[in-house]
Amino acid sequence: MFSLKEKEVNTGRQRELDLVKGFLMIMIVFIHSFQTIAGAAAAESSVHKIMFALFMPTGACLYLFTMGFGSVFTRHSQPKDMVRNGIKLLIYQGISNLCYAAVMTVSYAIRNSITGEVAGSREVFEASRYFMLTFVNIFFISGMCYLVLALYRKFNVKLGGYIISALIVGIVTPFTKLLVSDNQALNWLLDMTFGGKGETSFCFFPYLSYVFLGYVFAKVIRRVPEDEKGAFYKKSGLVCGIVAAAWFVICIVMHPGVDGFFNYMIEQYRTPGLVKVVGTFCSIILVFAVAFFLMPIIEKWKFIYNKLCYYSRQISKMYAVHIGVYWTIAGFAAFYEFSVRDCLILSVVVLIVTDLLVQGYLKLTDKLKG
Repeated sequence: MFSLKEKEVNTGRQRELDLVKGFLMIMIVFIHSFQTIAGAAAAESSVHKIMFALFMPTGACLYLFTMGFGSVFTRHSQPKDMVRNGIKLLIYQGISNLCYAAVMTVSYAIRNSITGEVAGSREVFEASRYFMLTFVNIFFISGMCYLVLALYRKFNVKLGGYIISALIVGIVTPFTKLLVSDNQALNWLLDMTFGGKGETSFCFFPYLSYVFLGYVFAKVIRRVPEDEKGAFYKKSGLVCGIVAAAWFVICIVMHPGVDGFFNYMIEQYRTPGLVKVVGTFCSIILVFAVAFFLMPIIEKWKFIYNKLCYYSRQISKMYAVHIGVYWTIAGFAAFYEFSVRDCLILSVVVLIVTDLLVQGYLKLTDKLKG
């Protein structure tokens, strides 16, 4: 049995969170190989669609959930700290876009200087460069969510307020995504906020549900004694696992076939409604429960455990760098259309290279500080 205490008794680092975020980072690297360097055949392959469909119930949703979760445990949880973090992430969004476009341009120019320009690659390069400069990624969403969390903390919103807000966001998202303008600049802002037209890669408003629920879940965990977390995860994991499985099966039945299921999931991934929010929330709790019970096993494999913890701690840097590595490869390859096998192999290569680059950056900054 477990019991929620009146006072917060579990305020240390939650080790299962490290495992969840570490695995998440690896999955992000693999998925993004199909979304950056894959050719049309690989992008439309069943491997990509099945991988995406399995990853979709968590993915960016889990990233934002853990952000809300982590905001409860961080030492920098005051509204001013959250505003500072939010602004910092919004700046990172702009800087990362410029860097992605720059590394792609430089690598493409080097390739052309050695082999000459590949026929048809110029058009792909220009389209990719525009996409990079207008790219909306997790930094924008996280930055905006931090600003919202700062407001909630400033006005001392009760836990019930976060739950109600998450439900409201899930209910109104199908309607807010109808906000579309004929003005290109205004529509870009509307799209990156509500996602109606689908021209930006991400949108901010629908993902607030996961941030709010992550915050609530963290508050609950803080009231579960460490020695009772096993019982807590058994009960919550079982209930949420049943709900998540039922939701997943219903989605498959209602949208049969790989293509039908993929198209539905990718639409829901971008602008999730209330049913998707509930299904995803239950999937995430199941993932946390599984991570908790796998932890004693994974801890015995020191290298893997340490890597997962490292990926968790450095997830923002890993996220930022790996996309740049993919676009560098695309430039050097003159936007060659990689196959499914190529994408899977290069995912491993990119993960290793990203790891080394982040380690190098950390060592350099440590030396400069010292």
